[in-house]
Amino acid sequence: MFCDEVVVSFTAGRGGDGCVSYRREAHRPKGGPDGGDGGKGAAVVLRGNENLNTLYDFNVKKQFTAEKGGNGSSNDKRGRGGRDLVLDVPLGTKIFDDETGEFLADIVRHNQEFVVAEGGRGGFGNAHFKSSTRQLPSFAEMGEPGEFVVARMELQLVADVAIVGIPSAGKSTLISRISDARPKIGDYPFTTLIPNLGVVSLEKFGGKSSETFVVADIPGLIEGASEGKGLGDQFLRHISRAAGMIHLIDVTQPDFLENYEIINKEIANFNEDLAGRKQFVVFNKIDAITEEDAETAKELFLENYPEYKGQIYTISAVAGKNLKRLVLDIYEWVQENIDRSFELDTSQPEESFKIFKPHLEDERVNLVEKLKSKMVVDPFTYEEYKAKVFKVTGKRLEQIVTMTNEHNREARERVYDVLGKMNVYRELRRQGIELGDVIEIAGKDFFYRGD
Repeated sequence: MFCDEVVVSFTAGRGGDGCVSYRREAHRPKGGPDGGDGGKGAAVVLRGNENLNTLYDFNVKKQFTAEKGGNGSSNDKRGRGGRDLVLDVPLGTKIFDDETGEFLADIVRHNQEFVVAEGGRGGFGNAHFKSSTRQLPSFAEMGEPGEFVVARMELQLVADVAIVGIPSAGKSTLISRISDARPKIGDYPFTTLIPNLGVVSLEKFGGKSSETFVVADIPGLIEGASEGKGLGDQFLRHISRAAGMIHLIDVTQPDFLENYEIINKEIANFNEDLAGRKQFVVFNKIDAITEEDAETAKELFLENYPEYKGQIYTISAVAGKNLKRLVLDIYEWVQENIDRSFELDTSQPEESFKIFKPHLEDERVNLVEKLKSKMVVDPFTYEEYKAKVFKVTGKRLEQIVTMTNEHNREARERVYDVLGKMNVYRELRRQGIELGDVIEIAGKDFFYRGD
């Protein structure tokens, strides 16, 4: 089933926990710490697949979780890293952060990959914390949680040209005649309920099998489509990536000229830039009228649009008549206008590799913010008192606190050491912190006890 817009949650794998262990070998009574580090959590990766044309699988399952990293073990053994969860999406998929609306990525090439949720770092084992002043560390880091992202994905089919026109103009018949697409075809309006994508090979028109272009059949366009009438508002976005359009006109209709103008108006209302793109004007169903009527229709059209003189194609999609010239001309135009920079996010790299969300803030920078005072309980005397609260934010510092086992005294002591080394105390003093005040970091509270 076709689906072109979904909201999905992605949870990357948590990093493995570090290990607390000490060597126990014969003849080495003081072997020291040998706890290994935890493995990195798996990432969630979206990968472009040219063989897909729907986001339906993501509409069925809306939550995806990658595997956790393995825990560290004794003898300095590192935990196994999680295997990345790779999910295929159709080309033309745009990814947005559903909570902020931030644009994250545009998948437009086969095998292009984007890391939508990064796996958590594995925690350091106690062997990592051994030093001249801490010879037997009794703590290790916990694994860092993986990123959690709620993403909105929109599909905009990637095609060289899009076939547009009123319902029953013959769009599905045409795409089935010139490409490998096999849409459902009926003799009634709105037969086609989903866009169809097909590859046109010039081999069947006297060219080479390597000479191809991609065409899309855009259904549901009627008057008012850009405002939500019919199905057009759902599918107009799929024209956005097409470098040009085949405007298919049913010349058996007495109001064919009005229909042509309606479609152009809806396209312009949806996106003004689309109205200025190349159009191949094609009169269809000429097998159902006389040659005189066909000439009369062309003359009437040229009276209103003289710029198309010598550029009107007359075909019969059902009978396969006059299709060769149309296909060859489209292919030649596509080759001459192959630079379609307007359709792509030019910041994306040309080759396939993982793209990580940028972090604009320096991970070494910490910000201190004074919050409202609150009542707290002294951890030693259990007496309640009013304390000022200072919130400290910083990527690396928050990561350390998140991975700290707050119930381990020595692990908490490490946090106080880090606050000193990162010069956080200096800024806290400047803002008026006093003994017993609370330092809030990553949702955890630490009491200020001086430097």
